[in-house]
Amino acid sequence: MYFSEAFGIEYSENYEWFDPILELDTLLFVDPFLIFEDDEEEWRLAHNQITSYFHDAFELLAGSGLKKTHQYYRRTLALMEFPEPKEFRLGYASGSADGSGSGPILARLIVEAMGEAIARGLDDIQHFEELGILVEGINRDRISDVTCNLLKPKLISFTQRIAEEFQIPTRLVEVPHSKFDSLRQRWLSATHSLPIAPANGKPIILVPKRFLRELPTINAGDWYDHIDATLRDDLNFTISRNVRKADIIAAARKHPEAVRQWVQQQEETGSEPYDVDVDPRLYVRWQRVARDAVLAQPFTTSIRIESPEGLLEFVRTIVGRVRHWAEKQGGWRVFWTDAPHLVELRDGEKVYRGGQAVLETNMQLLLMGMVDAYCESAGVLVDREVETGRGPVDFAFTGDHRIRVVLEMKKLTHGRFWEGLRVQTPQYMEGLRVKHAIFLAIRDSETPAMRLRWRSLKEEAELASEASGMTIEVERIDALPKESASRASE
Repeated sequence: MYFSEAFGIEYSENYEWFDPILELDTLLFVDPFLIFEDDEEEWRLAHNQITSYFHDAFELLAGSGLKKTHQYYRRTLALMEFPEPKEFRLGYASGSADGSGSGPILARLIVEAMGEAIARGLDDIQHFEELGILVEGINRDRISDVTCNLLKPKLISFTQRIAEEFQIPTRLVEVPHSKFDSLRQRWLSATHSLPIAPANGKPIILVPKRFLRELPTINAGDWYDHIDATLRDDLNFTISRNVRKADIIAAARKHPEAVRQWVQQQEETGSEPYDVDVDPRLYVRWQRVARDAVLAQPFTTSIRIESPEGLLEFVRTIVGRVRHWAEKQGGWRVFWTDAPHLVELRDGEKVYRGGQAVLETNMQLLLMGMVDAYCESAGVLVDREVETGRGPVDFAFTGDHRIRVVLEMKKLTHGRFWEGLRVQTPQYMEGLRVKHAIFLAIRDSETPAMRLRWRSLKEEAELASEASGMTIEVERIDALPKESASRASE
């Protein structure tokens, strides 16, 4: 359920706030650079607060002489601990809106990177995201977490203003890390009046949608891409997307002036937020798409699952409806950020060029949304256990007794596609004590290699079943572009 739905608001693209899904984190991140260059002075001043926080931490650390036993060093460590800001429902989707947070280990890595920067003459920081180029453990999720933590009081006020404007009920609730005690230099929990999620009673904090991106503007990968040829030669780098982040970090620590120069170039160039309303990569609207697809071909009667065979048939039916929606009703379009185009017919085979499919994790979320909606539509009780992107889409259906089936989905072009079928799926089945699984392949390429992979699916599944002593069957959804009925008849 989206925030707007929970409180009876008809959402409009004109609203400045992001409309989060309340049960799952959305795979988008608050980018502090977008706050830095915002048109509104109050937000630019908020970014200054972040900069000042880290500047003070740099000074405190420098005053310690980088001695780990010094009280200033220990105080800096405490300042660099940032808990998971669960109230925002942003970041890596992990099956719920609860995340892992940034604890003492990451705080130590940050402080060590700050110490090395100080040792090399970088005694202040203009954009704390620079630390993400100096520390391997600081990724986009952590940068967003730090930003949300440091601006939590400001974002709470923003949420309260939205709640007042739309007459959203609020409740006093304790929010961790929401008040900074400047005298004692520590974060405290405090009580605030906030909207509460109806399903779980947890507080909600909203963010302006213009601050959301897929990646921070300042990140290690983009810095590496912009390293000039001379520095590449000096570092013995090859131009490769597969370079290890550890190597990028080593280069950044060796040449902090190059990092600072690139950051200044970014300031001049500017940045753009992710368009959450168009949502070309299906991070946000997958839930609405799933509902609409199910409404177009719903179940008309309730179903009772009483046997493994009945459960399998139910899951096959769901997959069949998803396939019909994708292949016959134009649903394939949502699987693409930029759809490939048909260039020719070669030996009776269609040849496509270009195109970019949405992330596999987002396809999995869409599938999960449709399965949930179909279960509700059919009156089937389901206890869903999902590890989106790291494990199976696993459903435990409840009939007369607990029955399970594993439904594992992979894009055809996944680099570990066959490993998913031959190794991962049997491992999931063994761990869950499941004897039957469905391996769902999504076709997103028509190259000769992918055509061969597509044709080999049934044979490979039979071999995997024989090797594991379990039953793995294959289902397919062809997400390649389809001609309209009118064009096909021309």
